[in-house]
Amino acid sequence: MRFNFSLLGMSLLLLLTNGAAGAESSAAPALEEVVVSATRSGDTLADTPISVTITADLELRETDITDLEALSDRLPNAQLAITPTNTFLFVRGLGTGSVRSAEQSVGFFVDGVFLGRPQVALFDFLDVQQVEILRGPQGAVLGKNTVAGAVNVQTAPVTWEPEGYAEYQRGSDGRQRRRAALSGALSDSFAARVAVADVDEDGFLFNTTQQRTDLSRPGRSGRIKLAWTPTDNQRYGLSVQRADIRQRGDSFELSQANEETLTLYRQFDPETSADITDNRTHTDNRNSGAKIEGRDLILSAEWELDVGRLRFLGSRSRQDTVADFDVDISPVPFLTFPSDERYRQQSAELRFDKLFGWGDVSSGLYYFQSDLDLLADINAFETGLGAVLAPLADNVIGAGSGSVITDLSALLATTPAAPDPDMAATGTSRHRLVQRQETLSAFSSVRWDFWDIWTLRFDGRYTEETKEGDLGIEFFGGSGPLLGQALGEEEYQLSATRREYDFSPRLSLLTDIAPQLSSYITVARGFKSGGFNNLAAVPERAEFDEENSTTYELGLRLSPINGFSGELGVFRSDFKNLQVAALDGTEFFVGNAARAEIQGLELSSRWQSSWGFSIGLSLGYLDAEYEDYDNAPARADSDQDSQDLSGEVLQRAPKYSGSVQLGFQGLLPTFELPFALGLVAEGASEQFLNVDLDPIDSQPDFIRYSAFAGLSSPAGRWNFRVVGRNLTDEVVRREAGDIAIVGAHFVGVFPPKSLSAELGFRF
Repeated sequence: MRFNFSLLGMSLLLLLTNGAAGAESSAAPALEEVVVSATRSGDTLADTPISVTITADLELRETDITDLEALSDRLPNAQLAITPTNTFLFVRGLGTGSVRSAEQSVGFFVDGVFLGRPQVALFDFLDVQQVEILRGPQGAVLGKNTVAGAVNVQTAPVTWEPEGYAEYQRGSDGRQRRRAALSGALSDSFAARVAVADVDEDGFLFNTTQQRTDLSRPGRSGRIKLAWTPTDNQRYGLSVQRADIRQRGDSFELSQANEETLTLYRQFDPETSADITDNRTHTDNRNSGAKIEGRDLILSAEWELDVGRLRFLGSRSRQDTVADFDVDISPVPFLTFPSDERYRQQSAELRFDKLFGWGDVSSGLYYFQSDLDLLADINAFETGLGAVLAPLADNVIGAGSGSVITDLSALLATTPAAPDPDMAATGTSRHRLVQRQETLSAFSSVRWDFWDIWTLRFDGRYTEETKEGDLGIEFFGGSGPLLGQALGEEEYQLSATRREYDFSPRLSLLTDIAPQLSSYITVARGFKSGGFNNLAAVPERAEFDEENSTTYELGLRLSPINGFSGELGVFRSDFKNLQVAALDGTEFFVGNAARAEIQGLELSSRWQSSWGFSIGLSLGYLDAEYEDYDNAPARADSDQDSQDLSGEVLQRAPKYSGSVQLGFQGLLPTFELPFALGLVAEGASEQFLNVDLDPIDSQPDFIRYSAFAGLSSPAGRWNFRVVGRNLTDEVVRREAGDIAIVGAHFVGVFPPKSLSAELGFRF
């Protein structure tokens, strides 16, 4: 289905027309009541001089939004796609892409604590209060590696009054989810909150080669939060969380291959095809999948002193990821890609806040340290050469797209005899990166209310960072050197140290134009550190440089008037030395484009009537292109080593994106039971999913529909909800790219149509 932009235009016209005529409603909170917790400064939405989208817990539950990926579909200018090995966090067309050794351009935070591994975004939301998407560079307030924006998941707070809930959901593809939380005081000064979640599912992608269902992600998570207030002037908090998730099978499907390649593949699995609409894949690696284990501890403290307020936020986290997938994405037992990643981090922030008659000041110090040990093998003929040679001997494939398999097999046939020639053909290209990182920064924020309706705000952060990396490639086994040759790799060992220094300022002017209309103008500088390429084929590609940006933004915010509220932001960003992910044979690495220019707008509005009807709109417009990028990676079907993409659009930068939400709340006749109905349309215009801008790897315009119907008791103690997602069963690509070693293409797709029913109890 093509994206119907007239629908958005009509909805906007209807919304603006009805907004002036609607009755007074208290359903939409005033801007002064919504706190943007990511900033750690207590700023309300009205005081925040950037584009922000906040999604509350109720909205997440109503349409069964359980993770960041599902949420991003309805957010303007945000494209987030997540798998255990490939994570794409893009805001306003900017993101690092699937580079496991690189920092993300969009920082990920939980309760204000930065988490350095993007795979944490895979975990289901657990007992959250709200999810915040901050657009544009956030370095002055949140620190480095937020050059495109930030995501903060704010978990539900400890309460002193008893409260809790228990929910059970059952849905398509064998999905079952159980969630529960309990909070309350244990004494006059001590309270606790406990939350647990458990998800089981069968998956939706049937693997014809192995006759099993892939892409299931069962997971378990739990959190304990403690609050202690020994005096009125002291508050302490402790949060301990554990989350585990497993994925069976790959996330990928074959999307295009020539007839020679398909003929070969069908010798191993006759059902092999490049049809991405049938929810079927054809890969042979039985070990494919992933296991991710995350552990997080957060300690907070707050002291009210005579001279001001002193706050501390410290954390320790670890994440272990063991993954394996089929590199050639085919039924041929050719290449596999097992990896083992061990990550540890710790951070500490000390902040002092002081109120003055003219405004306020907040200053502090921040320390961050992390250790990464990333081992990734590319294995050839892991189960032996015999299973591959038989169809090759029958001449079912000639030179061309499958020549890597053919040539490598032919070379192996000429090698000296071995005690077990079948297993002697196995080979490994081993990539390893051991990295230690230390970051120290000093920051300050000054707010000056220099007139009744004018506020000037300055935020700044100075950062020093050191990265030490040991990385290289080694070849093992009989075919290891030949495999490296086929992949364009060479053996090397490299030790390097990077030191970077940065000052990121942000200057904002906020104005109250009218009692319920405010505006802001912001100029900000962003910075993202350089680093090491964990899968660089040659030592010359082992490092990449830092990037810098300057952003200009103008925004308007309208507090509820007759049930109508809204926000409009216009922006422009200029990037220098933009980090871009490119494909290097088997996985992405980071290179630097010279310059890029990005401009656009975000519009969100909502109208809530007094008789229960509501309509909301979120729309993003984006114009993002490279100003200078003459060394971009060439397309897989090109005989060139590079191409000039100057003046071309950035990847994952659709010109239009957003959603329309319709809702109605009322009382069920006769029974007087509250009910709610809702419909959501979400979509985006065409976008390229790979940096080489190959049309084969693009996602056309799309629009998807989701709906819900809920019923609850008069006091809201129990509730029953039915949710349908992607009701028209649209095929939407999560990611796409080249299978360079065989000249084919792959995709990963978002889930098909699903239905679920949930029963819950709250008190």
